[in-house]
Amino acid sequence: MGDVSPLPRLPERRRRSVGEERRALILGATEELLRERSLAEISVGDIASAAGVARSGFYFYFASKGAVVTALLADVFGEMAAGAIDLLAAAEDPREAVRQALRHTWESWRDHQGLVLAMLDARGTDPAVRELWDAWIDRFVAPVAVLVEGHRQAGMAPAGVAAADLVAVLLAANERTFERLSRSGASPTLIDDALEALVAVWTAALYGPTTGPIS
Repeated sequence: MGDVSPLPRLPERRRRSVGEERRALILGATEELLRERSLAEISVGDIASAAGVARSGFYFYFASKGAVVTALLADVFGEMAAGAIDLLAAAEDPREAVRQALRHTWESWRDHQGLVLAMLDARGTDPAVRELWDAWIDRFVAPVAVLVEGHRQAGMAPAGVAAADLVAVLLAANERTFERLSRSGASPTLIDDALEALVAVWTAALYGPTTGPIS
């Protein structure tokens, strides 16, 4: 009999280190606590207890509870931005791309709405939180504005006001609408209607009026 060729070895999945596990526990515990209480009502001790680590263990990974929220927001905004920008850049029909991007952004918001709403509550009274939020919005505005300018140069969208200013206003509309949907516990039908209204606003602002359904 001929030699049997050995099966190729599957690559081993790297196990997270103890440090990575503890950091993940702290992040998860903080987001869970934010589903029930505001950031101001949560202490470092609360987070450490919920994560099953000592206070000293908490401070080994994070300087403050604000640092935890910064890390959480980085993940959430990164998820929102990366998915939406990829959709806007890849789709052949920019109007349909807007619809898909808005729905992706809403789903990311909804999955983390405890965290997002806590930050919105804190933004009005905490300058550091407000600065953090605004910085992440700016990081969202810039790449979307680049895409809009590219569509204008390609003749897919009409010229108009500065793309960054327009995108910033449209993102503010998203924020206000998403917050209202989250706080009101809107039904799936109301959510769909609101998202379609946002699609209409975005596409009219970026690409001009259209008649008939978006193909």
